[in-house]
Amino acid sequence: MEDGKALMDAGRAEEAALSFCYAHDLRPDHVVTIQHLGAALLRAGDPKRALGWFDEGLWAAPGNPILLHGKGLAYHALRARGRALEAFRSVVARDADASASWQSIADLTPDECERLHAIGAAADALLRACTRPTAGAEDFFRGATALIEARRFDEAVWFVEKHFHCFAAPRIAHDKLASAHYRRGAFADAFFHKLRALQCLAPEDVGSAGAAGQFDPGAARAALADIYDILGAAGVPAFLAAGTLLGFMRSGGPLAHDRDIDLGVMRDDEGGPDIAKILREHPALMLPRAARPGDRYFGLTHKHVGIDIFLYANDDDAGVCGFSDHPGDIEWRFSAFDAIAQRFSDRTFRIPSGAERYLAETYGADWRRADKGFASAISSPALSGVDDYARAFYSVARAERSLLLGDREKAAALIAQSPIKIEFNIPLSAPPAIAATPAKATNSNDAEA
Repeated sequence: MEDGKALMDAGRAEEAALSFCYAHDLRPDHVVTIQHLGAALLRAGDPKRALGWFDEGLWAAPGNPILLHGKGLAYHALRARGRALEAFRSVVARDADASASWQSIADLTPDECERLHAIGAAADALLRACTRPTAGAEDFFRGATALIEARRFDEAVWFVEKHFHCFAAPRIAHDKLASAHYRRGAFADAFFHKLRALQCLAPEDVGSAGAAGQFDPGAARAALADIYDILGAAGVPAFLAAGTLLGFMRSGGPLAHDRDIDLGVMRDDEGGPDIAKILREHPALMLPRAARPGDRYFGLTHKHVGIDIFLYANDDDAGVCGFSDHPGDIEWRFSAFDAIAQRFSDRTFRIPSGAERYLAETYGADWRRADKGFASAISSPALSGVDDYARAFYSVARAERSLLLGDREKAAALIAQSPIKIEFNIPLSAPPAIAATPAKATNSNDAEA
């Protein structure tokens, strides 16, 4: 047993499964061994065998929540969504504190009402877990995350502030506060907490110089084709947008220094199409729990590639897209365009008509010149009515991410773009030293900050 656990911790699931098999031979009726064996087989990519072991364990221990949850995970891996949901529902019917099963229901159910209930129930279960004497830093992290996923933002702020010292590190608590404040539209508070999170970076947190460059253009192109075709099969004609369009117009494919894939979809007068429903119903995709029908923006990961989908609306002869409906949130306004077909090497994609004009409005007249530090959420000429603190938040957030990946040059470029002045010295072997001075407000949203 102990050898199997050590192998699992080391990421050697196939070898761990063999160890648990030996342990099972010695103690055939030991339910915990069967739990570990099923989990190892799942992680090793053998859900069919895992399902058999979970079923065997349930003969010995009917209703065991760990075995039932494992059975649900195995069914999900086998793309038997209905049976997976049955297993997860059986768990929560027996144990209302089974947060993982609540979250699995939220991830899989086609019923939006059930999904919202499950998200809320998971948050409540995780908050109860934080009241126990055995609660650890991971419990508080998961509790704060679940509150944000449930869109209980004020409660999330209260929770993190009350239990600030229960988190693994101040940086993690500040990051959660920044996320909660941003999602509720309090951009100044979000910026200052994100800045404090950056200030809290320890030397060992900053990545090595070779850690950056995680984006694989080939994998990104394959993921793009999948999502583009999934939307098309659902009757939703997507088009290449933002950095993805830039890459295809410059070099015929995603840029090597990009960070994700960008797609646009035209929004109809009723607020559709229902992107959330399309993505959630596809067996190969998993949409984040925080997403809701009617959102303007959807972000997900597919084949280890980040995918951003923006819904563009027509507004006074302009195409408008953004992150949310909060006044002052990141929003871009372009000259009106249609989506037209364009051949790129081995296949055809839709792109905005007048693509060069669209790119000039997004990146400036010099859009053909590579600028690896440019961020359209911070510096795009197309930004419209955006709160300076929202832009500054993204400046700090993306600088933090760049530092964690070891890209100090990009971090400095992102900090330099902030409309809120930030004095920042990139550390070589010491934590960052940062001071922030608010710049003069440039729109009505800054006045309240």
